This record gives sequence, C-alpha cells and structure tokens, in this order.
Amino acid sequence: MRLLCQSRIRIKRSSAVAALVPAAANLLTLIGALEGKGVSTQDLQLMQSASTQAQTDLQLIGTLVTQYQQATDAATQATLLAKIQTAIATVQTNLSALLPALHITDPATQAKVTAVIGLILSEVQSLEAILPLVQPVVQPVVASGNSAGKASAALKTKSVQPPLSASQFRVSYNAIMTAKTSNATLDGAAAKCKLHGPGFWHSLGKAIGEARFGK
Repeated sequence: MRLLCQSRIRIKRSSAVAALVPAAANLLTLIGALEGKGVSTQDLQLMQSASTQAQTDLQLIGTLVTQYQQATDAATQATLLAKIQTAIATVQTNLSALLPALHITDPATQAKVTAVIGLILSEVQSLEAILPLVQPVVQPVVASGNSAGKASAALKTKSVQPPLSASQFRVSYNAIMTAKTSNATLDGAAAKCKLHGPGFWHSLGKAIGEARFGK
C-alpha cells in the first residue's frame, strides 16, 4: 500500500475550463452568422439548445473545481469530485449527440464546427482522465490495477494528455477558427469568433483611451 497525496496532482484553475464557456458561445455566434448560408434554421436551433446547455454545464464544472480547491476536508472533496464527473459526463453526452444531428450542407463549415466541438470534447475528456489522480487530502491506494493507478500509468505513457492551460486552449481554438477554407463567408465570420486572453480587453481599453485622450 502507498499513499497518494493531493499535492501530487491538482485540477488547476488556469486549465482550459475557464476558456471552454466562451468557446461554446462563440461557436453559436459563428453558426448564427451562417444561417441560410449552408446552415439551416433547424441546425441553428439545435446549436442554440446544445450551446446553452454546454455553457451551463461548463460553468458548473468551473464552479465545482473552484469549490474543490477551497475545500479543506476529504469528504467534501470526494463529493465535489463526484459532481464534477457527473457534469463532465453530461457535457460529453450532449456534445457527442450534437454532431450526428446537424445537417450542415457546406463541407468547410461542417469541418470547422466538427473540429471545434472535437477540441472542446478532447479537453473535457482530458479533465475526466486525470480525476482518478486527484485524491482528497491523503488517500490510500491499494493496487496498481485501480483507477488511480491506471490513470497514473496512462499519463506516464502519454496515452492520456493532461488538460491544456487556458492559453494553450485559446491557441488551438483560434488556429481552427482562423484556418482558411474555400468559403470566404465562413472565414470572415470565424475570424470574428477568436478567443482573447483576460489581459486583452485591458490592453485594448488602454490603447483606445490613449488614442482618444493621449497618454
């Protein structure tokens, strides 16, 4: 028997969880801009419903992660981890069911939407994969065959990737959104759906202020 301390691995608040919500919202913005241009009203309605639900679930995951980090006892942490797993499963189920339900006629739009949803799902799955390693305070681990042992081995062999940081997720997301296609309308709409870091708006506001009022 060995001990696995909480300090060994943590769910970091700087992970992409915080960036997933605006990513889902921006995907809906993109679909809305393309209604009637390869995207049907029915597809838009499906996306609206799925995006709203995904944003709610992702916000819940972010809140639960924060509560987990602030919890000081093993029982509370264990309860919160179970809730995080349930919320993750809901996101995976809803987003996985969305793609087969869409009937986007433009191949370039279909490919971009598929890539964005795939990126979000990949990040959620990475978070799920490391959950067995996040043990409340100090917890005994009895055998290498248990879930924590398997997750640890998977991380070591790199068969499971740890969650991206928020900045890494934004880079991957923006690369998908700005990738050129054969559809100029899609490219123009997608370019407006890039994600920006928290410091971006401060810098932009400062630049606008200096332009208007001088330094």
